[in-house]
Amino acid sequence: MPEPLVQGKYYEDFVVGEEMISAGRTIGEGTIDLFAGLTGDFSQVHTDAEFMKESEFGERIGHGILALGIMQGLMWRTNYTQGTGVATIGWDKLKFTAPLRIGDTVRASWRIKEKRVSQSRPHLGIITEECRLVNQRKEVVVTGEHVTMVRCRPTRS
Repeated sequence: MPEPLVQGKYYEDFVVGEEMISAGRTIGEGTIDLFAGLTGDFSQVHTDAEFMKESEFGERIGHGILALGIMQGLMWRTNYTQGTGVATIGWDKLKFTAPLRIGDTVRASWRIKEKRVSQSRPHLGIITEECRLVNQRKEVVVTGEHVTMVRCRPTRS
């Protein structure tokens, strides 16, 4: 199998405390509708505009898990692990702290919290990132710790 095109950072290139931010993405009604269709979650909170007019939100809102997926997608679009990323190990300490609203423009920001070389796979590193999805009003929509596996820089033979 050919080696992947590397544009992203190797494990050694990540610095604890380093911060990154993505470009923005505006959330449309179609995004929420498509997610409801893909997941089967047609809760009134996400799909019934009339019902939601009388709610504390006043309008339909996006699914929390949709917001998480958008955050990870925005992170990926920066290409910071293009060709070096292996797998997401997990998301820890997830909190959904504000609604994802139609018309919001959100950005992902994250900080490298810690890193270590994998004990079972020493050619791979494990990075823990403190992540946030923030809207144009500076409201934090989602927070969590993303644990991901990236390649170490190849050694020359």
